[in-house]
Amino acid sequence: MMKRKISLFFYMVMAVVLCVLTACTPFTPRADATVTIFTTNDMHGNLENDEKSTIGIVQAAKIKASTEHALLVDAGDATQGASFASISQGADVVRMMNEAGYDLMAAGNHEFDYGAEVLLENKELAEFPILAANVQKDGKPLLESSAVIEEAGYKIGFIGLTTVSTATSTNPTLLTGVTFEDELKTAKKEIAALKDKTDAIVLVCHMGDNQKAVSRTSEQLISALSKEEQAEVTAVIDGHSHTVENKTVQGVPVIQTGVNFTNLGKLTLTFQDGKEKASVTAVGEVLDYTMAMNYTVTEAGEQKSYKVKEKLDAISLQQGEILEEVLCRIDHPLFGGYVCYNYVESRIVETSYGDFVTDAFKYYAEKFAKNEKLNLPIIAVENGGGISQSLPTWYSGGNQVTVGDVMNAFNHGNLVEVLKISPAELFAAIEKGLVTTGQDDKGLLLCEKVSGSFLQCSGFSYTYDPAGNVGEKVVEVKLADGTLLDRTDTENKLLLATNNYVSSSFAQGEKLGELGGEDVLIQDYILYLSNQNDGILDYETGYDRIRVANDKSPETYTVKIGVKKNTALQANRTYSLSVDGGPVREVRTDSEGYITVTLSKGAHYLWLTGGSNFVYVNNYSGTGVAEGSEKNPDYYTKDGYYTFAFSISDPTA
Repeated sequence: MMKRKISLFFYMVMAVVLCVLTACTPFTPRADATVTIFTTNDMHGNLENDEKSTIGIVQAAKIKASTEHALLVDAGDATQGASFASISQGADVVRMMNEAGYDLMAAGNHEFDYGAEVLLENKELAEFPILAANVQKDGKPLLESSAVIEEAGYKIGFIGLTTVSTATSTNPTLLTGVTFEDELKTAKKEIAALKDKTDAIVLVCHMGDNQKAVSRTSEQLISALSKEEQAEVTAVIDGHSHTVENKTVQGVPVIQTGVNFTNLGKLTLTFQDGKEKASVTAVGEVLDYTMAMNYTVTEAGEQKSYKVKEKLDAISLQQGEILEEVLCRIDHPLFGGYVCYNYVESRIVETSYGDFVTDAFKYYAEKFAKNEKLNLPIIAVENGGGISQSLPTWYSGGNQVTVGDVMNAFNHGNLVEVLKISPAELFAAIEKGLVTTGQDDKGLLLCEKVSGSFLQCSGFSYTYDPAGNVGEKVVEVKLADGTLLDRTDTENKLLLATNNYVSSSFAQGEKLGELGGEDVLIQDYILYLSNQNDGILDYETGYDRIRVANDKSPETYTVKIGVKKNTALQANRTYSLSVDGGPVREVRTDSEGYITVTLSKGAHYLWLTGGSNFVYVNNYSGTGVAEGSEKNPDYYTKDGYYTFAFSISDPTA
């Protein structure tokens, strides 16, 4: 009987203890709170404020430090692009992100451009997590899948996702053993793992909203989640497509800030605690240049900005000694990069820079062949996506070429290789880059998108039909000596020089050797030519290597170009105009401040006395003859006037 009383008493005591420890404990809610996440994406090494359009990392750090309960998050493609990034293979960008106080980033496709090992070195350097939940190396996670950050008493889980298209858009020879798993399956798994451990989940996706560029966009990812999973996702920070996004998909806010630090994202998370789980709402906002530069800052923000700028200046000074080294002067600009904002001329038409670069490859391949005693036709190609800028840039009228100019244009860290290939493989590679669907009666090539695989060439020419069937557009390929190649020929061989990104497309090709780093090779060729001409690079091309079959272009076309001093159009003024570096002639602006010029079909560059920039036009690509705005150009469907003007810097002009 005594034992029973003791047992009963014991259970009563235990019940009281459990009551105290569990359900009987009074609920103490956390205070409601707001957490602000500032976002960047696709910075591509453009960290310095240019007092015009680039916000820069100093201002971003200042804004974060001025905001209570703030985080700073990047959605990828930070460590590749401008020479600030490429000169140290991304390490200097990571150092600046450390100084600015970044809390985490997702790996973008271009974080892999230097290879997996360099990415891991940058990861070790970073004082913040670099996330990529769907990337494996040799069957194991390459980077962290997620990170949980507690701010204002609430736990926010971040999941990093990198587009699976990275497997084909990045040089595969640098990604041995690396695989990119399906984004949707990965997201489902990671959401399930975090939902009971966090108060909010944010997907940091380097996927974008361009359905033609990736196998799955971030919007498609959200839509493919179950309703229960969508309810767990508080917001998406997006990147990759270089677009400005501030929208809601299935109730989930999505934000992306464009490219090159021209905007800053602001994601406001408002938390209200509850017995079972906190409720959270998210509101997105994109701060443009003016809004970001006029953001209210505190003393703490100013102090932070001093430190970040000091670090940036120190790194820039170290890099400047290398980048500012002058290689030569230049007489004729070489076009072939981002001639017009997001539009890459070399991805759809032959360009002078494309001709120059492939000539450089061919020149060094000829020396290689002589040393190796190889007697084969020698050709060279460069993918249009491999040329990132013109020389000088489209907005610059300067006549000096620096190391930095070349590094900014060829910033992928590629090597130039020599391969032995067949004519059949060459035909297939050319076809891969042809995405046109036809041509209008003014000569404008029609297409839904341009292609980074469009081939610039040397040692041969090719003719194609824009309206031809996919895979059958190439009409003719002819070597420089006039020999016609056969698209079915797998027996005869050609010696091809190209970068190691393009060479991966020639699966049957035999690699014979390497010529060196792409940017270094081009610098050497610039020095070789300019040293023969009193330090002046005087390169011209006939634009006769890539031809359009059944060309509908009229023999001439007309462009209308504004002339601006500061921002004001200059009406009824007389200037001297040069076309393609030829003799100057007198022109006069109309009552609105425009000059009208008639040109022969094809690409041309124009220069105005007293001007500080070249103007490039091309009826085939639409640059200069198709309507569009500076922020959102549409160069494929509408006729109209050139969206760029001559900028007059001479105060007497």
